[in-house]
Amino acid sequence: MNGVGTPQERGIDLGDALREWVARLASLLVATQHMSEALRSVGPSNGARASESYAQVFDTIDTFVAAGVATGTIRSDLETADVVLAMGGLLRLDVSGDWKGQADRQVRLLVDGLQAGTHPHPLNAGTAE
Repeated sequence: MNGVGTPQERGIDLGDALREWVARLASLLVATQHMSEALRSVGPSNGARASESYAQVFDTIDTFVAAGVATGTIRSDLETADVVLAMGGLLRLDVSGDWKGQADRQVRLLVDGLQAGTHPHPLNAGTAE
């Protein structure tokens, strides 16, 4: 992630580390939303930089998912792309309202849903074929 080692190697609970990282990402997204509005008024966006940033976020999430699956703390039926998609709610935070409360609820929902021991429910469960 940052060259210092995995959370487990540093004696940090993986769930706590993921929760903290996603919360920091939410704060960054809110700040970026304000910044991007200002930058849009100045000129075109830099697609290459956005793509590089996305790759870094994806790689970090991939590290968390792989480590969590390896230690049995994150469900093994998930892929990194699933987690990124689930994080999409962070992009919709109401920056003019209680974004911190929204972010906290989104982070808890996300992290709780990743926990091992929760069972996936097929979309067609309970329907007649």
